[in-house]
Amino acid sequence: MDWDRIRIFLEVARTGQILGAAKRLKLNHATVARQLTALEEDLKTKLVNRATTGSSLTSAGVALLGAAERAESEFLRVGAEFIQASDRLDGTVRVGAPDGLGNYFLVDKLGAFADGKPRFQNTVGAASPHVLAC
Repeated sequence: MDWDRIRIFLEVARTGQILGAAKRLKLNHATVARQLTALEEDLKTKLVNRATTGSSLTSAGVALLGAAERAESEFLRVGAEFIQASDRLDGTVRVGAPDGLGNYFLVDKLGAFADGKPRFQNTVGAASPHVLAC
């Protein structure tokens, strides 16, 4: 099964109209109808009763709707986990700074920054002006 076709089916089921689904998906209504027909042909079953006043799901459509919504929910959950994981800071930052700046300013600032980030480590070391100029 093609997920894009399932996504189109979900919108048709939710809006009750091919035209409404097309507008929400920003697709041409003929494309939505064609993809819905292709999904029905792939599954060898009618999913949607089409009428001039709108669309309704067949019993097979109702069954697919439940499965498709569960799959969509799982995709959204996993996607959110990936996004959340990519936002986490992970690793070590090493800063070389002159004694005064490193000891009296950066240590406090980096410490505050690291709070709540258990996988973030920082190291502040003294560096001579010659090293810093490079």
